[in-house]
Amino acid sequence: MNYLLKKENLPKFLELLKKKFDQVIVPVKNETGATCFQPYSGQEIFLEARTDFSAKEFFRPAKEKTFSFKKKNSSYEIKPEYDTAKKVLFGVRPCGTHALNTLDELFIKFFGEDQFYSNKRKNTTIIAFQCNKACENGFCASMGTSKAIGHDLLFIERGNDFFVRAETEKGTSLLDSALFKHTSDSEYSSKINCENELDTEDIEENLFSNFNHSVWKEESERCLSCTSCTQSCPTCYCYTSNDEFVFGSDNESERFRVLDSCQLQRFTKVAGNHLFRPSREGRLRQFVLHKFSYYKKHHCIHLCVGCGRCITACPVKISLVDIANKIQKHSLEESK
Repeated sequence: MNYLLKKENLPKFLELLKKKFDQVIVPVKNETGATCFQPYSGQEIFLEARTDFSAKEFFRPAKEKTFSFKKKNSSYEIKPEYDTAKKVLFGVRPCGTHALNTLDELFIKFFGEDQFYSNKRKNTTIIAFQCNKACENGFCASMGTSKAIGHDLLFIERGNDFFVRAETEKGTSLLDSALFKHTSDSEYSSKINCENELDTEDIEENLFSNFNHSVWKEESERCLSCTSCTQSCPTCYCYTSNDEFVFGSDNESERFRVLDSCQLQRFTKVAGNHLFRPSREGRLRQFVLHKFSYYKKHHCIHLCVGCGRCITACPVKISLVDIANKIQKHSLEESK
């Protein structure tokens, strides 16, 4: 079913959602000037473009308590910490819905259900917001991620209104008849023309077969290993586990899952102080290959969703699109 919502009524809609959900999450500009997702408390909504940071924080937090534990007789008492709050995520862009889909493949389907992640996903209603133009450094058209998937409602800007399409019963249940009006209009097609274009034909094999291409060394000499790329990426999920102990009392100790980065040298350190990827060249290559090659081979979808955040966030403007295109061009020339 299709509906129209006056733009001026968006705050009223969000206030209605606050009465139905434990938390309503929206895109905003924070106190530092960065755009991100935060719980709604009446602040101005940011809908001009893709946010600097995705909504990943609400599904894979930077620091997540997984369980508490304490000594009990000859064993331990363990209490898992599942987030069961009912949430609605408003304003997630198509690339963001595809990002959640890639994480679902790993944390719900591939290794078996990760309940810390899946509980958040099952209890979150997704309201997508269709882009009508390309964002800075975005290349969603090349990755096939310019149309939203897996959402409950879709909002599209149309003059003074939002065109709204209900995709699920859960989405339909949110549409208050006093605010939303049925329309016989159909969704119009808006093609996204991105300045950044990536040749994805055979990219998985081409990148891997050029493991020692000179571009890896050239680009890595500029890399600062600052982790801006992985911090801003909506699909990076590498993490480590930390225990915070409380000794000499009956208080509970706690285990946390903390986001980490493949761009840090210590990330691949194992027993005996061996480093699997000691060089920046190796770590940059790992980042690009994981996005375009490794994940696709295992899960049949790319880990990169073409949002371009990593390029925008990089202080020296290393572009995984430029890297991949150089190797793609080299592969094409060799095949002639």
